[in-house]
Amino acid sequence: MEQWNNGTMEQWNKIFFPLEYGYGLMRYKLPRFMSPFTPIPAFIGHSGASGSFLFICPDQDLYMAGTFNQINKPSAPFSLTPKIAQILR
Repeated sequence: MEQWNNGTMEQWNKIFFPLEYGYGLMRYKLPRFMSPFTPIPAFIGHSGASGSFLFICPDQDLYMAGTFNQINKPSAPFSLTPKIAQILR
């Protein structure tokens, strides 16, 4: 896998735990103490505003895109993407 590096777009700023924001990209990474037995890798991408998402997991060379077709649960991609990464690990 090529090294994932977008320079300026990856100047991460904390917005609220566990999200950081660059220039148009989100980084979602839980600290190790929150998942001590199975570490959750970082995800870089965006969750959209209407249930859609697109994330890359550089550690696993994994790309995920999808939609929940609803706006009532904007946190859904953040619980789904780690589960998919665990299954495909």
